[in-house]
Amino acid sequence: MVDCALAGADVATVPFSVIKQMLQHPLTDVGLKKFLEDYKKAFGG
Repeated sequence: MVDCALAGADVATVPFSVIKQMLQHPLTDVGLKKFLEDYKKAFGG
């Protein structure tokens, strides 16, 4: 899926299992945590 995006594809048909794996990647968790911390600093919470 990453290769498709890098190649400029607007649409990709992938198995749901691949999408779930992308959502459960450790870097996704790190990014989400950082986003929530930044949001709380900016808007309280």
